[in-house]
Amino acid sequence: MTQSNRMKSAVAGFGVAALLAGAAQAGDGKVVIDDKAPVAEPEAWTFCNLFDYSTLYENDQGPINEISLIGRYHGQWHSVDSNQGSDTDWENRRFRFGTEIVFLDDFTFEGQFNLKRDFDEPGRFFDSVEDLTIAWEPNDEFYLIVGKQKAKVSREWSTSSKRIKTMERSLIINQTVADKMGGVVAGYNLTDKLWIEGGIYTGAWTNDGWNLPDFNGDIGASARIGYDLTESTEVRFDYLYTAGAGVDAGTEEYEHVFSWNTQSEFGDLSLVTDVIYASGIDNANNSDVFGVVVMPYYALTEDLEAVFRYQYVTSDSDTGVRLQSRYERAGGAAPLNTRGDSYNAFYLGLNYYICDDKLKLMTGVEYATLEAPGSSDWDGWTYWAGVRMYF
Repeated sequence: MTQSNRMKSAVAGFGVAALLAGAAQAGDGKVVIDDKAPVAEPEAWTFCNLFDYSTLYENDQGPINEISLIGRYHGQWHSVDSNQGSDTDWENRRFRFGTEIVFLDDFTFEGQFNLKRDFDEPGRFFDSVEDLTIAWEPNDEFYLIVGKQKAKVSREWSTSSKRIKTMERSLIINQTVADKMGGVVAGYNLTDKLWIEGGIYTGAWTNDGWNLPDFNGDIGASARIGYDLTESTEVRFDYLYTAGAGVDAGTEEYEHVFSWNTQSEFGDLSLVTDVIYASGIDNANNSDVFGVVVMPYYALTEDLEAVFRYQYVTSDSDTGVRLQSRYERAGGAAPLNTRGDSYNAFYLGLNYYICDDKLKLMTGVEYATLEAPGSSDWDGWTYWAGVRMYF
């Protein structure tokens, strides 16, 4: 290095030193570095991350975009104490396993089996098919679903069992709404507040025990329309028609089911309401029924939720309302009579979310009465405790 270059380097070095010294004096002896883009700290691993490991494959570019395992386990203890008898037991309520495949960006295949729930009983481990659908959603406005699925009439039935707030759905839902059927369902968002949906189904299942759709059955149809009445409340009308009511395996004994329901959210407080009318196939055990469900729930903390539900059901005949198969007429809980013309039930429960809905503990207590003209009335308390998990 020449003498001239050495002089230039020394001058430059003294210049940098002078600038740093000036910055230190201006900032009370501290050099301040303005880091406008700090590196984000990775989130700490928790137990709940285990539920993220069900994704086996991901590729944004290929024809197969994602392959995941899906499933759920719901186990619950119950105890019924009624004026006719009692029953206490544990039940593996739901035990399912399957796969979900996202392909060609807009298509999703879902297949899920019901697994054997009672290992003391004979039968295959993969018991029956619960879901078998292909959904196409090319944009935010339109969707099409083909396969075995719910006809989503009523607020409770349209809510997945992974996310229902009570241990069991209301009596009128379990008594009147059809099971999952094979069909084609299409929905469209007309505006940012108004949407419609329609479906056509077959109510029959194959007789091989797999409960797959049988296209030799009678047809069914559904229609739904929802509207955001306010920023906090959606109102919805649901309708279901099943021509094979009471005959096809996927149906109940009600040809028409109407539901006018709402969902409201006011901060930590939410409210679900449902008014349901179903026309039965006869004037005795399956007469027309009418019901009301009111269910407020409140977030006590980030993880703890309180739920209350009131349900009322009445029928045109003296025997048109039947006690819940779970658990009011199980075992020795109702040995004298299970039918009447009106039913009232009050439910109070607590839900503790360990990993949101993916892992939660649920408890509940319900007091119910059944009035039965000309026969034995029923009233009783049902207590529950259970665990619910899905991935």
